[in-house]
Amino acid sequence: MVSSCPETSPGSCIGDTVENLVGVNIVNSEPCSAWVTEESISSGTSSRTYSWEYKRGSWQLTLPLDDELYESYKARTRNRDYDLFASDPYDDWLIKEIANSLISLSKSCGLEESEIPGFCVSFVQSLNYTSDLQSSGYEQYPRFPYETLYEGGGDCEDTAILSVALLQEIGCDVVLLELPEHMALGIKCSPEQKGRSFEYEGNNYYYLETTGTDWHIGEIPEEYEGQPVRVIPVSRRPKINLDFKAQCKYSRIEGIVDVSVTAINVGSEKAENTTFYVALQAKDQLSFWDEIESSPVVIEPEGVYNYTAKGLKIPAGKEFRIYVQAFGENFVSEDVISDWARI
Repeated sequence: MVSSCPETSPGSCIGDTVENLVGVNIVNSEPCSAWVTEESISSGTSSRTYSWEYKRGSWQLTLPLDDELYESYKARTRNRDYDLFASDPYDDWLIKEIANSLISLSKSCGLEESEIPGFCVSFVQSLNYTSDLQSSGYEQYPRFPYETLYEGGGDCEDTAILSVALLQEIGCDVVLLELPEHMALGIKCSPEQKGRSFEYEGNNYYYLETTGTDWHIGEIPEEYEGQPVRVIPVSRRPKINLDFKAQCKYSRIEGIVDVSVTAINVGSEKAENTTFYVALQAKDQLSFWDEIESSPVVIEPEGVYNYTAKGLKIPAGKEFRIYVQAFGENFVSEDVISDWARI
């Protein structure tokens, strides 16, 4: 449910002209009083109502959220790049509903097209700020958008990730901006836009703060002026995380090594034609005692694939290390290497 509580003529810009979306209803409402409130719907399902201020009035967004889905997000590894949290495909339905609802509401209330990105980000800016250490016990704990919405807030990277997901859904060209101990977003604007911007691949992306209210496009907090900034593009892409375990059998003549490889696609697209190469590398690092290559497979986002390279041989007494590589047609190859060993 998305609703507005205009400061002038309550209900005047909300009504039957706004189309209801699946799982989201546009209704009239009394003036907003709380920032984030929770209400139980049924066992395992609850709603969050987010209230915030933007220019001409007060606004509300109510979403049904599922406890089991939240727990599944919590169980996912944090060992992935920031952009892959923002481009995660499994919350597309929710991001789309929120974005469409905010667009419908903003248009029905007469906001200009140029105001819609700021209106969407004002929703995120209103969420509660909590540090990773306070909320998770970890120094760094980036969250998926679903987690940030479920928890009613997060820290700078969490709100930046959620904002980028929303703004990309409405068609904006946005990037993540990583500063020392801080994160914000950059948004491509018209040449008339004023304020602080950063160039990336020939385009200027204007700074937009996502923590705290009333920050506008191009405004940068004083403490971050002059700080180095890394621009992180956000797009759908696969990303393979590799790990392996090895078992060795040996005699006076040779050793036999079995290598069990585990690959997880922590990206947001299928990893096409993923092939695994496993080898026993010689000490000169240029040659191999033995090697094997798998048949290609496709690994879905969050998919796990296990491959075992059996019977690799190494002469007795020779030093070697295990080299594992995953490569495919649409992702950067990944490799892992063991310490040196001798059988």
